[in-house]
Amino acid sequence: MKLGFSVGNGITIKIGKENVLLDPRVADFNSFCTHAHADHMPQTIVRKPYCSPETYELAKLRNPDFDAKKMQQGKWQKFDNFRAKLISSGHLLGSSQVFIEADDTTILYTGDIKLWPGLTSKPIDIEHADIVITEATFGRPSFQLPHIDAVRKDIIDFVKEHRKNHTVNLGGYPIGKAQEAIKLLNNNGIVPSVSESIARFSEVYKRFGVDLKFIEDGADVSVLPMHLISQMAYSNSKNGNNGNNGSKNAVLTGWAVSRKFANGVTAFPLSDHCDYNQLLTFIQAVEPKKVFTVHGFEREFAKTIREKLKIPASPLLARSQKLLIDY
Repeated sequence: MKLGFSVGNGITIKIGKENVLLDPRVADFNSFCTHAHADHMPQTIVRKPYCSPETYELAKLRNPDFDAKKMQQGKWQKFDNFRAKLISSGHLLGSSQVFIEADDTTILYTGDIKLWPGLTSKPIDIEHADIVITEATFGRPSFQLPHIDAVRKDIIDFVKEHRKNHTVNLGGYPIGKAQEAIKLLNNNGIVPSVSESIARFSEVYKRFGVDLKFIEDGADVSVLPMHLISQMAYSNSKNGNNGNNGSKNAVLTGWAVSRKFANGVTAFPLSDHCDYNQLLTFIQAVEPKKVFTVHGFEREFAKTIREKLKIPASPLLARSQKLLIDY
């Protein structure tokens, strides 16, 4: 069966005369949403996409108009010219890869992935596939992260050192990173305050069996949306609060290895993505015959796969965009 791949409305796989959309902006045809981060969710729904129950609940909380067909990970769904299942991507609660079988060809779309076990998400599932469409967020050699255990220890050391004389604020994405931070603090005997949005998303985690302890006000350690951290650091600087009255602020992001943040903000490279070496490890484990790269350093990582792993690889770029009307 003839297969075609393009980028535009998310990622399109053309299987014979049938279109499959992966993380589309407009959900139509047979489409799949891998997780509840906004850049992977549809803005418009023409036809309900498929997603995990956890993704459904998180996305519905963010956008009450969201609707989808719930699809349990590991369960096959049959379509006219193919069958598909969701498998864990390790990225955050409910995050999935999409595994497709079309005739004698298997296709794996990663969505966003991480290899090390999270504190609040299922470990990644790795299956062999003929064709892989992989994220390349950290697809350059410069993106090499410290071991996760060392990063977690550094965060806890920072919190314990500074909470003696300051309030401590940790910043992360309200879905995923914030819950990892809460669980890390809980594992070290700390119950943090959280923002209202983080509390709401964390309640979804709790409904799916993730034990999180937090309060909404009054603790000397807080977990907050990342954008608030720079505001607090600016306020400290403006008011001259560099002593005991000021807060100590940190952000949790893999971009800490390459970006500078506001004065007074400590950055810890806690990531929910594979770094460069882990991306290569993942590709080697899947053993594909062909790789397409998306979402990040597509060109550079495709070149690395060709040169280091000797696997045909090419980027899927926006210039290959096709509109729905083209089909």
